[in-house]
Parts: sequence; C-alpha cells; structure tokens
Amino acid sequence: MHLRRRAAGLVAVVGLFLGGLLATAPAQAVAPADRAVSDTALITVVADPAGAQAESGVPATAPTISPAAERVRYVADGTYSCPTGRLCARVWDPTRNTYKVFDLYYCNTYSLSYWGNGGDGGGFKNYQTDGTVAGFSNSAGTVVHTSTAPDVAPSWWGWDPIWKIKNC
Repeated sequence: MHLRRRAAGLVAVVGLFLGGLLATAPAQAVAPADRAVSDTALITVVADPAGAQAESGVPATAPTISPAAERVRYVADGTYSCPTGRLCARVWDPTRNTYKVFDLYYCNTYSLSYWGNGGDGGGFKNYQTDGTVAGFSNSAGTVVHTSTAPDVAPSWWGWDPIWKIKNC
C-alpha cells in the first residue's frame, strides 16, 4: 500500500511537471490567410518582381513610414507634384520597381524603414507654409539636413543616412 502511494505521488509529480512545461511552451502560430498549410510544412508564397531581389539573395522590402503619411502614391518616372502645405518625400520602392511618394501633412516626427537606396533615387519637396523648417535626422538623432519651405531636395539627395523626418 505504501509503495502504491509513492508510485501515485511520483506519477502526479511527473504529470504536473510535464503540464507545466506544456503551459510555458510557445503556442503554435495560426497561419495567415495568404499562407498555404499542409500536414508537414508551412509554405509562404511571395511574389518576387524582376529586380526586387538584392545581390545577396535577400528579397527586397518596400519602404515604409511611421506614423502613416497622409497619402502614399506611386510614380513611374520619378516626376511628382506636391500639394501646398505638405512635405512630400520620394523614395525608390524595389518591390514595385517604381518611386513611392509619401505626403506628410500633420506635424510629426516620422520614422523611416527600408529607405536606404544606395545613394541616388530619392528626394523631397517642402511645400509647407513659407518658412516652415523640416529636419532630417540620422540614426543617432542628429539633424543632418534642414529644409525651409518652399524648398526642393538637392540633386544628390539619397536617403541612406536619414532615419527620421520632422516636417515642422
């Protein structure tokens, strides 16, 4: 009888231990609707337009901004207009092989992601209220360029050193 109690106690301890492990194990992720799932593998289907893959073999990523711009649009030849009262920033989007333009209206500090384009291929138009100063900061938060409206980016403009835009 004493041996049965010990065995039952041991089984209970092992059960609690295993239950604790299962409770702390990471949960299985639910596959998004754009992913195909089979019994043995999770397969992701990603469109890879011509030229969107870097030489390293890593798929290209579209440039984004946070918080969101008032408007985002695409222009094929790099020519774009900028509405009065906005700072419009143009960057090459390798996922679409075209330029992506972000219209910034609300006074904010915008964080840039995936804007590095190797130097050329960027620009901005500062058509905010005359005299409004926009600042462009590097990864350390140091302002490395300013623009007083009305203004257009210099011809050499590239986004590589810029991590944030404060448009006002």
